Amino acid sequence: MTALPPFARFWMVARKPSGPGSKTEPRQRYSTVEDARAAASDLANANDAPFIVLEAVEIIRPGDTAEGRLL
Repeated sequence: MTALPPFARFWMVARKPSGPGSKTEPRQRYSTVEDARAAASDLANANDAPFIVLEAVEIIRPGDTAEGRLL
């Protein structure tokens, strides 16, 4: 997989899945991992639940068949 260029990287925060049917619905992008970690910490404390930080690693467009597509 090809690494994303710095301008294309972003992070999101979601509640940690509790099982196979659970939904995680991240809704906000963060431009730095530090901002995402701070948001995850605030949400975890406010909801008394674990949250995870997600990083975008690639984007797949309709018709793509190869790995390593860049944003």
